This record gives sequence, structure tokens and C-alpha cells, in this order.
Amino acid sequence: MKTSSSELKRHAKRTLKGRYGLCIGIQFIEFAILLAISLVYILTSFSMGLVRDPFLNGARNVSAGYVVLKAGVYISFLIILSVYGLLKPGVLKIYMNMCNGQTAKLSDLLFAFQNKPHRFLGLYFINLLIGFAWGIPYFVVLIVAVITDFIPVMIVLLVLTYLLLLIGNIFTMLYLSQSMFLLVESPDQRVIGSLKESAAMMKGNKGGYFYLLISFIGMVVLGYCSMGIGFLWIIPYMQATMTEYYLDLKERISHNSPGRGGETSSQSMWNQENQW
Repeated sequence: MKTSSSELKRHAKRTLKGRYGLCIGIQFIEFAILLAISLVYILTSFSMGLVRDPFLNGARNVSAGYVVLKAGVYISFLIILSVYGLLKPGVLKIYMNMCNGQTAKLSDLLFAFQNKPHRFLGLYFINLLIGFAWGIPYFVVLIVAVITDFIPVMIVLLVLTYLLLLIGNIFTMLYLSQSMFLLVESPDQRVIGSLKESAAMMKGNKGGYFYLLISFIGMVVLGYCSMGIGFLWIIPYMQATMTEYYLDLKERISHNSPGRGGETSSQSMWNQENQW
């Protein structure tokens, strides 16, 4: 018997009681770090004259120094993605500690930096690449559509490839949704192992997880209506609920029990039984 979405949300509310300050602080720290790095990237780009790209004036006018500088800008963009990819596991670690009744600390935000960061980055970029791969047909058709001035057949293909992009990303997200949680709990396991394990966990559970996700649509709309202020409380609520879902799913699979009837964690048994 699966734990209902409403019950998972009640667990999340109980977990967050008295801890919203910590969760909001985490959001501010995460946002401030990414904003600072992004500003450095933007200012560097403008200082290098990328608004008026020399490549538009012909390759003969491009100096080797400019090529090096532009490569540096692209590298800085990858650094931004990498920093975000390493911050997310720390956020999950904090929520997992809270949901398991353990002490949650701000220092856990650096969890991925201290525990096999290359594996967390590998998992993060694999997810990005899979999402990008689903979009390749759409962008190819879009380019051809622009060249052919959007003839009717290309418009139909655009719609079909966009649906492929949307549906493909949704299914991929559902299958791989638990992979980061798994890697946070067991940083020593292989990236491919966490992906396979997530896919195995989600067999027969994708519909329930999708329903849980769309149940937050109303709150997300309210968040936008509040000029984004409401997200300070909505995001922790959603993240805590997703964490409760993972813990509940893990416990049901490892113990073959009706859900999180008790508050004990089965982390150690799960890690022993599911090494890839």
C-alpha cells in the first residue's frame, strides 16, 4: 500500500515546522552564490566586447588573444553550471537530514564538494545531456523550418518534435528522479548505478510521482502571483515532500512494507542491499 500524496505532504509540513528559517536561508545562499558567479560571467562577457562579436567581421580580424578570452567566457559558463550542480546535492542532504530526524546544518550545503564531487557532476551533466538529446530533433526541424519559411509540413513536424521533446523529458525525469537522492546517500556508488537504481525504483511508481508533482501547480501559480515571494515557503514545502516521497519509496521497496508507518530510517540496510 502506497503512502498517499496528502500523507506525504503532512509529513513534510511536520518536518518543516520551526525550520522554515533554515530553508529560506539556504535558498538565499544558493541564489547569492549563483547570482555572483553569473554577474562575473556577464561582466566578463561585456568587457571582452562580445556584444560586437569580431567573428561577424570575418575570421581574418580575429586575434588569437580574443579566441582565448572567448573560450574563457564559455569555460566560466560551464563553471556556473558546475557550481549549481554541486550545490543541489547539498540542498538534498539538508532536507534528507531533516526528514530523517537528524541535525540539518548549513555546512551540509557543501556536501558534494567534500564527497566525490566528480560523481555528482557526472550525474548532473548526464541529466542535462539527456534532456538536450531529446531536443535535437526539434531544433533541427526548427532550423529547416526557418530556411523553408515555415511551410505547412514543417509546422506539423515542429509540433510533433516539440511533443517528442516534452514527453521524452517528462519520462526521463520520472525514471531518473531518484538518482540524485541515491547518490547523496551513497556517494561511493557509480553514477550509472544510481541511474539504473532510480529507474528500477520508479517502475510502477511513475504515475504516482507525476500526480504528486502536478498537485503543486496551484501553489506555483500563487507563487508567481505573489511576485515570487511565496516561493520562499513553497519551494521548501515541495522539496520536503519530494524527499519524503523518496524515503517512503525506499522503505517500501527495501522492507516490502505499507509505507512510512514509523519514523525510523532504513538507510543502512538499503545501502547494503543496493550496491551497483
